[in-house]
Amino acid sequence: MDEHMTPIEGRARFGRPYLRIAAVVTVAVGILGAGLLGPHRVGPATPTLAPAPVAGSTTAVASGGGSNIPSQPVVRGIDGLVGLTQVKPDSGEILQSWLPGQITSRSMAVAGGRLFYVVDGDQIQSTEVGAVGARISHVTVPRCEGINQLAAVGHELAYVVTTPGGSTSQIDGCAPAGGRIAWSLWLLDLNGGSPRQVASGFRAALSIQVTEFPIHLALTETAYAFDRPPFSSVSALGETIEVHSIDGSLLWTSQSKRPVADVMLGGGTLAILTDVLDRADGVVDLWTSDAAHPGFAPVDQPATSVSLSPDGSHLTWDVVPHAASPGFTPLADVAVETVETGIEVPLVTETNRVAPAPLRPAISSTSRGLVVTWFATAPDGGVYPAIRDVAGGNGFVLPSFQEPVWMKLVGGTLFWVAESADGWSKAVYAVNLSALGLN
Repeated sequence: MDEHMTPIEGRARFGRPYLRIAAVVTVAVGILGAGLLGPHRVGPATPTLAPAPVAGSTTAVASGGGSNIPSQPVVRGIDGLVGLTQVKPDSGEILQSWLPGQITSRSMAVAGGRLFYVVDGDQIQSTEVGAVGARISHVTVPRCEGINQLAAVGHELAYVVTTPGGSTSQIDGCAPAGGRIAWSLWLLDLNGGSPRQVASGFRAALSIQVTEFPIHLALTETAYAFDRPPFSSVSALGETIEVHSIDGSLLWTSQSKRPVADVMLGGGTLAILTDVLDRADGVVDLWTSDAAHPGFAPVDQPATSVSLSPDGSHLTWDVVPHAASPGFTPLADVAVETVETGIEVPLVTETNRVAPAPLRPAISSTSRGLVVTWFATAPDGGVYPAIRDVAGGNGFVLPSFQEPVWMKLVGGTLFWVAESADGWSKAVYAVNLSALGLN
């Protein structure tokens, strides 16, 4: 799947780095109060039929033929997510900041209460969530270069630069030389100092996707990891994944026999996804390694995505759906595994079975224990942030003024980025789970 095509709708949500998106349309903050915030903290777990601007609405379906039979209400929006308890934050319990419309990658990160993102394909900027004021620009690369991936943890920012890349990648003098592109990995201490290059290489420019995402990056407070693909276009050569401490020293390397689709790092655990060459249904292979056991150990075949907890102790992924008879409900649609023991726990996210579900499940630890977040898909196709405890209990779903495209749970605060249907208006939201009684 193209990295700029989100699994939510399968359509472009962010433009490519070499395209400039029109400036964000100014939207009155009053809309947020009318559409995003509600007067009650927690709504009913079952759908209600009263219309609501964001939480949901009903549409009368005519019985036809001029009959006097009462029309049947069809639940739409968030109210259609049966089994998930609606959480309606009170005014002041949710933070919101508008974002520039020129964001060109869904690679984002949260650190220190700030959202970091790529603008115009050649800049990294950040916005303090909930604050009103100017954005901070952290990095700008020269002509013919572009930024396509970033990660931020604590006071460390990491990012990948490609040449050619950015908004000038298609002009004269910036085309790939010799059928290859150059990539470099950089670190920046947000407390001060200058960017420093820690790795570089080349890759065959086979497609625009490879040009934009030649490697995959992961970052923790003490280490970073990335895959180093061969220059050759022969995928059977596999790739080398390197794990380094922040000071640059090599901790260990692991070798993949297949092309790498994602790299994750948490605690002392490295996890990767690799393409399954002999299958056409899009599934991927999940592998893990560590310094004591650098050889990759197979875990499972997720449907689309995987998340590794920040401490590296747990994995979660979406389970490949299996064909079943009508009315059959799968036993689980998310799996949670303890890395040390390999014990796998099934989890049901209580979301719509017609649309793809769940979307981008992620696991994290809070004061209440392990928590899984995901995008829940309503019967009408609307997407909403959802969360539930791994230990059990009801899941919760939050309203979103716009369609969410990115989400991250950091500590006890849930952050998500949402945009309008035309992609011109974007905003970041944050809600503290303890303020909602969920932590």
